[in-house]
Amino acid sequence: MAERLSNKEVVRFLNEAVAAMEIQGENKFSIRAYQNAMSAIDNLTTSVYDLWENERLSEIPGVGPGLEQHLNELFKTGRVKEWELKKKDLPEGMFELLVLRGVGAKTAHKLAMKFELAKREGALDKIKEVAKAGKIKEIPGFGEKSESDILESIQELKKSKQEKQRMLLHFAERVSDRVVAYLKESEDVKDAVPLGSLRRRNSTVGDIDIAVSSNKSEKVLEHFSKFPEIKDVESSGDRMSTAILRNDVQIDILVSDPDSFGSLLQHFTGSKQHNIKLRQFALEKGMSLSQYGVKEDEKLKKFAQEEGFYRHIGLTWIPPEIREGTEEIELAAKERLPDLAELKDIRGDLHIHTTDSDGVNSLEEMVQAAQELGYEYVAVTDHAPSVQNRGKYEVLGLIEAKRRQIEKLNENGKIRVLYGYEVNILKDSTLGMPDELLEKLDLVIASVHTAFDLPRKDATKRLLSAIENPLVDIIGHPTGRQINQRSSMDLDWEKIFAAVQKTGKILEINAQPQRLDLPDDLVKDAVKLGIKFAVSTDSHSTGELNLLNYGIDVARRGWCTKDSIINTLPLEMLLKILV
Repeated sequence: MAERLSNKEVVRFLNEAVAAMEIQGENKFSIRAYQNAMSAIDNLTTSVYDLWENERLSEIPGVGPGLEQHLNELFKTGRVKEWELKKKDLPEGMFELLVLRGVGAKTAHKLAMKFELAKREGALDKIKEVAKAGKIKEIPGFGEKSESDILESIQELKKSKQEKQRMLLHFAERVSDRVVAYLKESEDVKDAVPLGSLRRRNSTVGDIDIAVSSNKSEKVLEHFSKFPEIKDVESSGDRMSTAILRNDVQIDILVSDPDSFGSLLQHFTGSKQHNIKLRQFALEKGMSLSQYGVKEDEKLKKFAQEEGFYRHIGLTWIPPEIREGTEEIELAAKERLPDLAELKDIRGDLHIHTTDSDGVNSLEEMVQAAQELGYEYVAVTDHAPSVQNRGKYEVLGLIEAKRRQIEKLNENGKIRVLYGYEVNILKDSTLGMPDELLEKLDLVIASVHTAFDLPRKDATKRLLSAIENPLVDIIGHPTGRQINQRSSMDLDWEKIFAAVQKTGKILEINAQPQRLDLPDDLVKDAVKLGIKFAVSTDSHSTGELNLLNYGIDVARRGWCTKDSIINTLPLEMLLKILV
């Protein structure tokens, strides 16, 4: 039996196998299958090794019989012979470079061949050395920007090894849900609620804090210590315990008597700036605040519920998502907080993919899943077929055939299916599909998928060109960021927002947990300008249709009401916007 492998180590093995497959020119569908499985494993909140030990690998999305066999071999022996054969004739140093942001298989291979990186050891140091010497920019296809990006990525890698990376919200939530469910198995637990950035629905979370309401803290902490996923209990006191799980996530449990539970919730939800302003507001009224309650005239008043805590100091309850220390306290004092959008307000999803591009479920399966969610409508927006590769008339034939397929679904179904495409905004600022074909669609999403590192002026011009095209309805994942992996594009948002206002374009709030794009700070700026949004999942499978709540989290943190979101509208009103 080989040593226990973490999820990240398994993903590294898979990533290197995929890189070798790409260089060897293997079947793109096989590569995609590996990439889908790799993404699923990377997002697991439980241990893939534990799943293997319990013969549950097949439960992981994308893990078919072939890959399951390879993972069996990996966990048993620490190696996979077939993967090693794929890598045999490739320079080992290229695989060490795959950890760098923005460096894919082809780039890593080209660098390894150019600088003779035959071994993993020292490969990164060698690349850093040649980059500093200005030798990378001399390679055809590279340049000064590529060279500086590689140096920056090496520096980021060094920093990230020293710092603990924050978890994606959906990862932290799934871990927290398991802990909360376990805690509530105890009859001594009256309630258990996540705290901090998780409760405020930040895009990333550090450690997970959970508040527990109970009169028997000792028994609660004893129960928690037996949670099956705990690797080590680092500390435990009368009312608090800290444990490290087997996935290396830190969990802090804080137990409060039920009478003070609301006060503790408020105090540890934060944010820090919100609490500072709240204390100042209370002090001006002769009150002092703590996790135990509100003290006035030397008397402490406890609160079982947060609503009572806020009401006592003269405020309406403030939703956790907007507790960031901006204007929320002033507006709560005047009872003028916005009625934030909720998941139940959504009537349909306007961005999904099927097997006609890179999805894993068919058109019929995706539509059926959307119908089961109770949606009034759904927009099928596969990646647009390439006119350059297929020719205009072949693509026209594809459009007409799919239109007939969708019309048939609309005749027989209880949900209205809209026909759209997600069209690439190319590096030269043109769209990947000509206007004469875009005219035949119900909906056009324009998105950037390549060349994210353009200078600010060029990147802004690129997005503006799509915004100004009258046939484009929605700008998809506008910043291009991927959390913890790729920074947002350098864009002039003042110009972009002005163009969106002028043209009436819709900005997407993409609910994919690694995107959450448009980010909440930009959403808030756009809301003030009256800009409208589409909160969409960008689903590539039926299961991902259930991710919409993460987009709603972003919308709420950006102070969106349902009036700011077009897919809260009835179908007839939506169609008037899209025409």
